[in-house]
Amino acid sequence: MSNILNFKSFLNFLGRNKGYTAIDLFGLSVSLMFVILIATYVVGELSTDRFHEKGDRIYALTNGESTGSAYQIGYRLEERYPEIEKSCHVLARAFYLPVQSGEHKLNAGLMLVDTTFFDFFNFPLIRGNRDQAFAARNYAVISESFANKIFGNEDPMGKTIRVNDELTVVVNGVLKDIRHSVIPNEDIMCRIDNIRAVGQNMFDDYNSAGSVNVFVMKREGADLASKSDDIRNWFKTFFWIYERDLSTVVEFVPLKQLYFWNHTYSPGIERGNRQFVIILLSVGLLILLFAIINYINLTVAQTGFRAKEMATRRLLGSSRKELFSRLIIESTLLTAISFCIGLFLAFLFAPYAGDLVQKQIYPSEMITPLNGIIVILLIAFIGFIAGLLPAIVISNAKPIEVVRGTFRKQTKMVFSKFFIIFQNIITICLIAASITMFLQVKHLVKAPLGYNSENIIDISGEALSNRQTCFTLVNELEQLASVKRVGVAEGTPFNMGMNFTGRFDDKNISFQEFSGDKNYWDMLGFEILRDNNVAETVKYYLSQETMRVQELPEDVMAYKYRGWKDVTVAGIVRDFQLNNILMDKQPTILMLYTNREDLHPRNVLVEVKGDPFAARKEVAAVFEKLTGLEFTGRFIDEQIELSFADQERTLKIVSIFALIAILISLLGLLAMSTYFIQQRSSEIAVRKVFGSTNVQVLVRLVKAFLTYVGIAFIISVPVIWYFMNGWLSEYSYRIVLSPWIYAASGLFCLLVSFVTVFLQSYLAAISNPVESIKDN
Repeated sequence: MSNILNFKSFLNFLGRNKGYTAIDLFGLSVSLMFVILIATYVVGELSTDRFHEKGDRIYALTNGESTGSAYQIGYRLEERYPEIEKSCHVLARAFYLPVQSGEHKLNAGLMLVDTTFFDFFNFPLIRGNRDQAFAARNYAVISESFANKIFGNEDPMGKTIRVNDELTVVVNGVLKDIRHSVIPNEDIMCRIDNIRAVGQNMFDDYNSAGSVNVFVMKREGADLASKSDDIRNWFKTFFWIYERDLSTVVEFVPLKQLYFWNHTYSPGIERGNRQFVIILLSVGLLILLFAIINYINLTVAQTGFRAKEMATRRLLGSSRKELFSRLIIESTLLTAISFCIGLFLAFLFAPYAGDLVQKQIYPSEMITPLNGIIVILLIAFIGFIAGLLPAIVISNAKPIEVVRGTFRKQTKMVFSKFFIIFQNIITICLIAASITMFLQVKHLVKAPLGYNSENIIDISGEALSNRQTCFTLVNELEQLASVKRVGVAEGTPFNMGMNFTGRFDDKNISFQEFSGDKNYWDMLGFEILRDNNVAETVKYYLSQETMRVQELPEDVMAYKYRGWKDVTVAGIVRDFQLNNILMDKQPTILMLYTNREDLHPRNVLVEVKGDPFAARKEVAAVFEKLTGLEFTGRFIDEQIELSFADQERTLKIVSIFALIAILISLLGLLAMSTYFIQQRSSEIAVRKVFGSTNVQVLVRLVKAFLTYVGIAFIISVPVIWYFMNGWLSEYSYRIVLSPWIYAASGLFCLLVSFVTVFLQSYLAAISNPVESIKDN
């Protein structure tokens, strides 16, 4: 046993082969860093809302496609069905408003909840009492980060925050920032009784259906799912979206399944991307596999050198079993060292990884006794897998073969050929995936929208305290030399304006409505296909899709707006894209206001000229001076690009992993080519003695490695086609998987391999054959 645990010779071997050691440690450490970061992220995703004490009894009311319902629906359910113990309405991400406390003024996200909120959810309070948090109607709970932002080191308890003229709240609790939950982390949380103070009458009579999430807690042993049909039939008697058959299903989704629930619309809640989690796991495991293969490759390449040591040990009495065990323990030791380095790197790069996945990552959260045991088992497993093949090869070597020098020749690339090909397959596939994703994302971002989106800044009207402030801002912005024009509107094509669902000739039709002044109309450049030249203060234009859906004649002049108000049709406009190119076409109505003062502005659009970034700074300075708030306006182009954040995020991660795969593969190939050429030194010398030129030897050596890339490319093509076509098929607007994507991936990998092995091959080709034969 003492011989097995004596690592002096192994450490000496590592010291003599610093390049080999550095490559092994780098590959394993970086790979394990990714494994640690990915594991932290994935565990957080999979543990979403699994920490609530009553989580098994909490359900979200849905219509089978969307989580949103309407305010007060939960109360009605609670009254009618004894299976429901209590309900909780949550209205989040609907209000982002300027608030003020003393001299402090800033924008804040406002979430409205029922007093039962802390009965449902076990989010920890840093300050305050959970049972008394919403005891009074004007009590509010604020997030820890918001408390630090607005109050600094002051005690926030009892401080007042003015939301608007109708609502001032008193801080009665400080909540630790919400993480790992479908409930978003908002700045201020107050009672939903105050809904009219911020939403006026928008939520009366079950209006704005789809904006409020309704959670219910079933009683112990109750069967809530069996009541779905009865609830649906009951909803048809009073809930307008069911009366009009806009929704036809009632489904209760368990809270623990809600995060990954496959729904099309999720207002005011966080939602997870199971596919992204799987991609992250898969690519992370591939990188780890790369590092293990590299270790096996390099160790097998070293067998000729380590075999002398092991042969000596055999001659001194060590058994094959002892040698095998020693090599496995050495592999495990190297893995343990790599894990420690990887853990340090994980803590170092956690903030950057968090920015990449748009979630905070804290590796320290993974430090638990159970995870400690898992880590030990993981290190032992990786060490065993990485060291298994080298241990078998070296421990089975016969001392006589080592002495004769025949063993070293027998180990030439026997196992490494397969591993090099495999590494190249993965590398080529990752490069192709990166190229495909990059082209697809750019294709989506640059898709034609049917309106102008360049150099237009969208400023949310919600960030302005009143109409007067809005129009004062408009006037001041129009004085800037960098501003071409300023428009006022209620909604933009990107934010989809105002939705209205009406009944027309026994059909339910959902419209998106947009109102704006002349500048708004001109800067976006809506194309008028037919202009009826009406002279009214508010002109109603219908889109082509509206004409089609309502089966209106081309010469229509009168229209029943919202099904009840007769208006004159000012004209027909060409269809334009709502939100981004992936949104299905919808009927739209545009209203052009000749007098901008009649509008209730939800958006101020600023078209700039010259340097757009310099112009944005000037616009921001005017806004901040007038309002005292941080400027949050964005270019419409920027909004569109951000709408593809999930695709951009996947692209970045796959590209990073592709880069790491290339780097690990390059280092492994560099080491392998060095040792391969050392093993073939006698053959090279003999060929040169018999007349081969340096160029012929060089070509032969380089060709041997590039052949593996060619084989890998042939295998990669159908793999790339299968997976990338499957990925692209999820998009209605997509690129064609061009053959040059395959070619570019293969050529890039070929170029990297060529550059990597060329220098070693060149040095071997010009070496003195006498020295090579003498050394062997």
